[in-house]
Amino acid sequence: MDRLRRLAQVRLLDAGAIVLIFLFLYKWAVFLPARWSDFDFNGFYVCGRTLLDGKNPYTTSVEALSHAMGFRFYAYPPTAGYPPPFLWMFAALAALPPRAAFAIWVAVELISLAAILWLTRWLLRGRLSSRGWLFVVALTITSQCVLYHLLFSQAQLLLAALVLAGYAAQRAGRHGWACIAVATAGILKFYPFVLLPWFVWSGNGGVRGRWRRLLGSTAFIVAAVALTGPGLWRDFFRYGLTAALEGAVGRTFHFSLPALVINLGYLHYNLHPPEEAAQWWQTVGALVSGGVLAAGYAVCGSSRRDPEAQFCLLCAVMLMGTLSVQGNYFVFLVFPLTVVAARIAARLSVAGVISFILLLLAFNCLHPPDSTIFGAHKVLYLLASDVPLYGLFALAAFFWAELRGACARYPIDNEGLSPRAPVGDD
Repeated sequence: MDRLRRLAQVRLLDAGAIVLIFLFLYKWAVFLPARWSDFDFNGFYVCGRTLLDGKNPYTTSVEALSHAMGFRFYAYPPTAGYPPPFLWMFAALAALPPRAAFAIWVAVELISLAAILWLTRWLLRGRLSSRGWLFVVALTITSQCVLYHLLFSQAQLLLAALVLAGYAAQRAGRHGWACIAVATAGILKFYPFVLLPWFVWSGNGGVRGRWRRLLGSTAFIVAAVALTGPGLWRDFFRYGLTAALEGAVGRTFHFSLPALVINLGYLHYNLHPPEEAAQWWQTVGALVSGGVLAAGYAVCGSSRRDPEAQFCLLCAVMLMGTLSVQGNYFVFLVFPLTVVAARIAARLSVAGVISFILLLLAFNCLHPPDSTIFGAHKVLYLLASDVPLYGLFALAAFFWAELRGACARYPIDNEGLSPRAPVGDD
């Protein structure tokens, strides 16, 4: 342990972290401007523009408009696959020229990333020193999930910032605002709704407070549906959602348990099952998803003494149980992984450090392995492509152990905090 502590004190590590941060910021500045015409921003922008032109983005092909505006067109999906509030958000950007809109969207992504990092430090104040936070920033900026997010102009950074802001609001006692923040993320993309019941239930105020939060969240969601067009929502569920879910199967870059189960079932039909078989396996995937989420909530319900671990566990469970989870979704794990680091540092051991390093590596293994190595063994290829999913299992198991009180030396008070030394040295 003394050797690990001495290694952690080496100031050269600080210099290396700073150099890495600036190198990756320079890398972003070089490649990002050329991404304005590429996916996924092109799809977001053109679908928003279709909405502005008074057309239905769920039934209108965007191919002609994509070519007309200088975007690179991708045949899948040919129509929108996102909820109406998401399209209206981009409709506001689509009123601007594409390059200007892209610059604003990149700024939103970077501001969201900065918010996640700042909130992580604020939430772990007293346990995360300035030096420890420097390493968190460096590991986040150099991670594959952030790189993928910026390459494909995705929205997960914005959603993760909203969810983490909701958790910060809850920690500050503003439970109503916490629910609104998570509900906002949910109406933009459905999967953050998984966390909303926990925010409704875990706030103070007893039964009356829970009913207020439930009714307030419901009213907010109903108002959002009414304002963004009930007809659009109907067509989203009829056309858009189906197209979005179909894109999560038969591919190796969706790292969730339901996607893995469905893909393994589809292999029996060489990934092209008949309609009846496809529907059966999708039902199995939905049941697996529900089981994962139910198990996560059951674990949280069994121990209410550590809200921080509950939130982190549910973030892992949310990703594990959502059908469509690509590599950029792992930006949701910036805070949970920092919590893991803080708790391991509080009871430092070689096994703990090695486990954390392996966990970080798992969430950076976003490229599928060389298929030629596995030859005709497609099952092994699918299993080998899901290393991040195994990382989610390990992360969930860590917080399950925390909630079970497996480590008696880790005292936690009623707010989920414990007085311990900061991670790293200032």
